[in-house]
Amino acid sequence: MDVPGFALITGAASGIGKACAFAFAREGCAGIALLDLNAEALSSVRNEIQNIIDKRDDNKPTCRIEILPTDVTNEDQVTDHVQAVAKAFGRIDYVVNAAGIALKHAGGAAYATTESWQRVLDVNLNGTFYVLRASARIMLTQEPILSSLNNRPLQRGSIVNFSSIQGVVGITLSTAYTASKHAILGLTRSASEDYANQGLRINAVCPGYTETPMTTKNPEVLKAMQERVQTAVPMQRMGRPEEIADAVLYLAGGRSSFVTGSALAVDGGYTSR
Repeated sequence: MDVPGFALITGAASGIGKACAFAFAREGCAGIALLDLNAEALSSVRNEIQNIIDKRDDNKPTCRIEILPTDVTNEDQVTDHVQAVAKAFGRIDYVVNAAGIALKHAGGAAYATTESWQRVLDVNLNGTFYVLRASARIMLTQEPILSSLNNRPLQRGSIVNFSSIQGVVGITLSTAYTASKHAILGLTRSASEDYANQGLRINAVCPGYTETPMTTKNPEVLKAMQERVQTAVPMQRMGRPEEIADAVLYLAGGRSSFVTGSALAVDGGYTSR
């Protein structure tokens, strides 16, 4: 996937963020900074990745792993931690904004509480913006990284934001989540325009129904989701976190050197209908 540099991943303690961390490590990334609110889970993920690296018998360099318990809604903490990662690694080449939460509003938009609305937007939208802003300021000042693919153009950095199928369609009882994921696409497209001619690429991935702890922990929710998948997803199955991670690595690395401002749907065909 041509990701030899240094990566920063939010939401890295579980689900898709964790899968992205494993994918970067397997593809030979020089270093990975794992950010999440759950310090204990971060430590566990680091140990799992280290075990994989230790058992590897290829010629890829050792992947350095840093963990930073981080609340992405805390603007100052995000800025400090992104700067700390850049200092530790010397640069940041790839940023994956995978931190996010989803809440349902019983009764729909008319009964959504201000508290739940604000919480979802704080994590999904504001958190993404804080990480993007802090990372972009660093990437724009660093020397471009050389791609190993046929002398492709250099890039100063690549940021991958997480939208969703709910960034392009609406789903019942999900007002705040849908609004936040639509906003992520606007943020991605606008920011990508700002820096496309400076070697900083910014894209978004739009996962469909995916098997993660967030989507499978409630049996009733899981059952309803599986029923929905059978009728609305052409492939008639849920995605795996590893499949989303593959799309993220494509957008982050040199194989997408002419891609910026895009929204890549990884949804089993859901949004093609």
